[in-house]
Amino acid sequence: MRWLCFAIWCCVFATGCHSALSEAMDSYADGRYPSAAAQFRAAEPNARTLGAQDFARYALYRGLTHLALGDARAAAHWLGFAKEAADRDPESFTDQDRGALLAAWRSMGHMPGEPGFAPSVMPAGASAAR
Repeated sequence: MRWLCFAIWCCVFATGCHSALSEAMDSYADGRYPSAAAQFRAAEPNARTLGAQDFARYALYRGLTHLALGDARAAAHWLGFAKEAADRDPESFTDQDRGALLAAWRSMGHMPGEPGFAPSVMPAGASAAR
């Protein structure tokens, strides 16, 4: 299933940020979470230029990576962005991605109907801390 998500991710990102994001997704799919977290952080400036749906996928997988590393604060931040996107547009994610989001959301103690809580605009400097 992770490889399918990775393949979809690679097809979606044929832009200049393709390389950095595909490396991060590859690390995530391989279970190399510390590397994936560093790669997602490095890809953030490019990810912020993506459309809303693609940025939501970036936020989802960055949040899942932080959750896998046990960093609940960063996971909540990024999964909050993904949850907001899913709440706004139920078609934002594939069934597998939506399932991963809801499973992660529940594992953090939230109910599926509970709204995302990430701010619409990230405060200056917040990305560097996460």
